[in-house]
Amino acid sequence: MQSIKAVLFEPVGCLAEFTADAFNAAAADLFGASADAAAGGSQAYWELLGRMAQRALSADELLRLETHELAAVEQAELYEDVRPSLEALKSLGVATLLVSSLSRRAVARFIERHGLADLFAACVTRDEAGGILARPLRATLEAAGLAPAHVIALADTAPGLELAKQLGLNAMLMINDYDEGRALADRDPAGGIVSLAELPAALELIAQRAGLRSDPRTSSRPPRAPFKLFDPD
Repeated sequence: MQSIKAVLFEPVGCLAEFTADAFNAAAADLFGASADAAAGGSQAYWELLGRMAQRALSADELLRLETHELAAVEQAELYEDVRPSLEALKSLGVATLLVSSLSRRAVARFIERHGLADLFAACVTRDEAGGILARPLRATLEAAGLAPAHVIALADTAPGLELAKQLGLNAMLMINDYDEGRALADRDPAGGIVSLAELPAALELIAQRAGLRSDPRTSSRPPRAPFKLFDPD
């Protein structure tokens, strides 16, 4: 197809609507934050990650965190266009990869609950990557042999967009709220979509804007063979 080789999906906000309750509860439990610190699920999740980046959690705290994450997964509502959209990407030869700062158990439960195992070439969580935020993204790129310029990372928050851009990825804005989306558009994402169904067309647009087709040294280079850090099956 074109020079975009893979799309990275974070479950929270990009594949499903998560409520804030469990993430706020985790922040209160582990960091003494207000139990209603954030109103939206994605905002609560990224604020929790920000707190986690400030200090290492003990083994007991990680177990408590995972309990909250599993609760969040049970409350999440999958977007209705996930399956047809990811199947369309796979038919175009684009690798679909699930990359998250959630725990392996939480991601495995998310996949199981929604029957998504056949849609992802691989999944990378904080447990495989040995950390959160940039670590799962870097681990994925390294394991797959992917250059950041040939990869799209979906994000629906300012921290998610900035993280993807810092790593050289094509940061694609997932617009789940009109007003918030307008504000995030000022952060210069590579593109924006309001539905996953728009992704195939967005791939071509991003490749053209980045001029990837014009460089045969990159556009003709195939990705490495499929890899399995965490097999969703």
